[in-house]
Amino acid sequence: MLHTRKLIAAAALGFGAIVTSAAYAADDAKPKQSVGEYTSDAVVTTKVKAEIVGNSALSALDIAVETQNGVVTLTGSVATAAQSDEATRVTRTVKGVTQVKNNLKVDPSKSHK
Repeated sequence: MLHTRKLIAAAALGFGAIVTSAAYAADDAKPKQSVGEYTSDAVVTTKVKAEIVGNSALSALDIAVETQNGVVTLTGSVATAAQSDEATRVTRTVKGVTQVKNNLKVDPSKSHK
């Protein structure tokens, strides 16, 4: 069941990542990448989001994922430093990730009481 949930989440998030990548590709102010590089980054983003969704210690709604040239940037907020560390750890396990930039903010008000 968890595997099915991850696949459904990855498919939904992947579509958004591909649409975002296409919009990003159209932006003339950004550095140019080939279509293959955009697709690869979109796949990495999708896989990272799927891993976050599948991790019960993390909330995918609070963590945004962006990938450029294999460098994944995590933004948003989490309840604890341990969750921030877990997000980095999970991201590093994804094939295609060359570096993780963790810009997550720790916000204790996010903890579930």
